[in-house]
Amino acid sequence: MDFLQLVELFEQLENESSGNKLREILASFFKKVPIEDISLLTYLTLGKISADYESAVLGLADKSVLKAISVAGGVESSRVKKLMQDTGDVGLVAENILKKKPRTLVPVGKLTVHELFEKLHKIVGTSGSGSQEKKTNILVSLFQKSPAKGAKYIARLALGVLRLGVAEMTVLDALSIAFTGEKDKTVLEATYNICPDVGIIAEIMATAGIKGLQKIPVKVGRPIKVMLAQRVKELDEVEVKIPGKLAVEAKYDGERVQAHKDSKGKITLFSRRMEETSAQFPDLIEYLQKQIDAKTFILEAEIIAIDSEGNHRPFQELMQRRRKHDVASYVKKIPVQAQVFDLLYLDGKVVMDKSYEERTTILRKIIKKSKNVVASAKIVTDSLDTVDEFFQEQINLGYEGIMIKSLGGVYQAGTRGWNWIKWKKDYVHDLQDSLDLVVIGAFHGKGRRHGTYGALLCAVYDSKKDQFLTVCKLGTGLTDEMLAELPKKFSIVKRCPARVVVKKEMIPDVWFVAEFVVEVRGAEITKSPFHSLGLAVRFPRFLRFRDKKPEQATTKKEVEDMV
Repeated sequence: MDFLQLVELFEQLENESSGNKLREILASFFKKVPIEDISLLTYLTLGKISADYESAVLGLADKSVLKAISVAGGVESSRVKKLMQDTGDVGLVAENILKKKPRTLVPVGKLTVHELFEKLHKIVGTSGSGSQEKKTNILVSLFQKSPAKGAKYIARLALGVLRLGVAEMTVLDALSIAFTGEKDKTVLEATYNICPDVGIIAEIMATAGIKGLQKIPVKVGRPIKVMLAQRVKELDEVEVKIPGKLAVEAKYDGERVQAHKDSKGKITLFSRRMEETSAQFPDLIEYLQKQIDAKTFILEAEIIAIDSEGNHRPFQELMQRRRKHDVASYVKKIPVQAQVFDLLYLDGKVVMDKSYEERTTILRKIIKKSKNVVASAKIVTDSLDTVDEFFQEQINLGYEGIMIKSLGGVYQAGTRGWNWIKWKKDYVHDLQDSLDLVVIGAFHGKGRRHGTYGALLCAVYDSKKDQFLTVCKLGTGLTDEMLAELPKKFSIVKRCPARVVVKKEMIPDVWFVAEFVVEVRGAEITKSPFHSLGLAVRFPRFLRFRDKKPEQATTKKEVEDMV
């Protein structure tokens, strides 16, 4: 396929703010594309070149992309930098420079989608001495072969800021419309939960239809979307939601990880965002090799930082382990422990459909307990008084709270179901829990915050409509230093992004791509005519950034249930 056909699609999507219209445009496009192209086209539409778990990182900095634009356009780098300062959009810089100046050494022929895809992957695979120059040269060749309007999107793809408002669920809905005639994502979503790869799903849909999806297996080395927990207002509600005996586990303030061991003995770690984190925890991989007695497995654990005696350390210390450089020294400085709590796959067999009681019984048999790998603390009881006593014990140990689980519950990948309930300590007067909110915009600061952002506009996720609804303005808890750094962190867009719903009273000064999630404490939930949720978080306070995708944020229903 000619790259220009994809560019025309991108232009349509970029100029559309309606989520339903985005789906229609994509569905119409998917119907017409060659089957051999549909997989890579779904990735590119999401601004990626692979599924998240494959960690295909281009590794290009702003400086390298701007240099490539300068070389391809035959202009001084100072002019390119000045234009970048004026526009703040590398795509507009590329388009502007490459349409005004004759380009030198222009390759013969048209740029195809396959060539673009292959060269972007070539950039990923380029490493070692002189790699940055080689990567830049590959990008130069793409710019030279593309028309100016195509260069705009190549530049954005290179930096991972495509900004089309399209997410995985948008693509899945579009595939459903294209190949079944309706937006019925039941089977698609269930498949995506065990195979979070839209490229694989698109190719099967195009060749074998929706029935073909039922044959996609769980695969070691490909993450499964994690199961999520529900909330309750009062502990007494647990007896209604989960009758009978309860399993109660400690809830640790750490980083959730899904560990996979394949038939060759290789262990791979994935975050709850389904991104590979193996490089940050080489010590944990070594511990799991020694302490888990199984040929192959998929298990879940919470990674926590510990001291030399094995005592739990604060979450902030664990975050220092999320580094790309000097990992070895931090392995010694900040040891970790895996609190293993669930088993999804063992020695060639999926066990997700077994009860929680069966899964954890098997799990505890294969764990060789050590200081660095342990089964999470657990009790089984039918007494809420005992549940509360266990909860108080965990709080005194410095943990977040408890997870209450159904003994007969199966593992529901990607689902926030009533088989799991979380119960956390009272952070504030009225709310029983903090909220994970998506940042969608910002308001300019005043007074001492003049010249930076004064507050962030935050939203919850409506999972039924695939939309983000505003729920608060967040300024408290953000230091002046943090606010000064935020413009570098967020990707700014010119208008309200697709899938975001905002009332006129809450239109921010700056719009952001909905990509970052923050943890927020609040005093209470109240009705609000100004927020698109119809509810607002009173006195919100910033706690920290969360390692979550926007679609993993607190949902509309969860907030409504708190009222």
